[in-house]
Amino acid sequence: MTIKRFSPLGAVSGRVRLLAVASGLVTAVALAAPTAIAAPEPAPAKATAAQLADASTAIRGADIAGTAWYTDKASGKVVVTVDSTVSATEIAEIKNSVGDTAVTIKHTPGKFNKLIAGGEAITTGGSRCSPGFK
Repeated sequence: MTIKRFSPLGAVSGRVRLLAVASGLVTAVALAAPTAIAAPEPAPAKATAAQLADASTAIRGADIAGTAWYTDKASGKVVVTVDSTVSATEIAEIKNSVGDTAVTIKHTPGKFNKLIAGGEAITTGGSRCSPGFK
């Protein structure tokens, strides 16, 4: 009685075996090699209260119409909101007077108005108020 082989061991199966061994070696090397872990960048240092006060004073000293600002304690920066009348050179002047890292510039459409007339509505947080009138 002779046993007949159904899957011959030819050149194709030898190549498949070689490919399997090579891919196994590549996988083993990849898993065994130490991975390069990038160290997280340190968070930028937040400005102190005195530095933020100086930045606010510098923005006030720049005296550019169409600006409003506040101190954001979470980011440690002074946030300056500029309206559509403020030019790019005026924004650059603000950044130069304060320092680019201590300020965040936000743009808003329209034009700021410092004055409010008596009886005009002031809406905040869903409620309506009036500054009064004579």
